[in-house]
Amino acid sequence: MDKQNEQHREYLYSNLSKQLLRLKQNFDLLNTNMATLRDQTEQSQRLAIFHAATQVFMGAKNVFARCPTPDRS
Repeated sequence: MDKQNEQHREYLYSNLSKQLLRLKQNFDLLNTNMATLRDQTEQSQRLAIFHAATQVFMGAKNVFARCPTPDRS
C-alpha cells in the first residue's frame, strides 16, 4: 500500500509540476503580449498626434495662402 501511495504522490507531483510550468509559460506570454500592447498603444498615440499636427499645419497653410499680401511700395 505504501508503494501505491508513493507512486500516486509522485504522479500528483509530476502533474502539478507540469501545470506550474504551463502557468509560468502563460504568464510569460501574457507579459510579452502586454508589452506589445503598450508599444502599439504608444505608436497609435504618436500617429494620432502627428496626424492632428499635420491637419493643423495644413489648415494654417490654407489660411495664410488666402490672406492678401501686404503692399511693399
